[in-house]
Amino acid sequence: MMTPQSKLRIANILMLAGILPLLFGIYWMISRTPYDMQRPTQVGDMFLMIGKLVFAYIFALIISGASGLWSAAIAKRHPGTQANTSKIIRIVVCIVLIVPVVLRVLAG
Repeated sequence: MMTPQSKLRIANILMLAGILPLLFGIYWMISRTPYDMQRPTQVGDMFLMIGKLVFAYIFALIISGASGLWSAAIAKRHPGTQANTSKIIRIVVCIVLIVPVVLRVLAG
């Protein structure tokens, strides 16, 4: 039988593993040179980059979102466990997953 602390560690690792591809994709998109929309190859590259980010977001939503819910359930069932790190990671994951949705709503 796993202890609640071990379950929280696993949930933390899964939350981070789910969110890292999205964070790397966002960093890669921001750090790239500006695109010249008149060159067809760069337009294709831009669509490929957007596709990769959408895939990374869906991956993060499934893995990090589910792990965050699992972590919250563990912390709620076992209030005596030290869950400060878990709480911080859950907050970061929540922010990273909600910001694109909020930006899309504001842009639309």
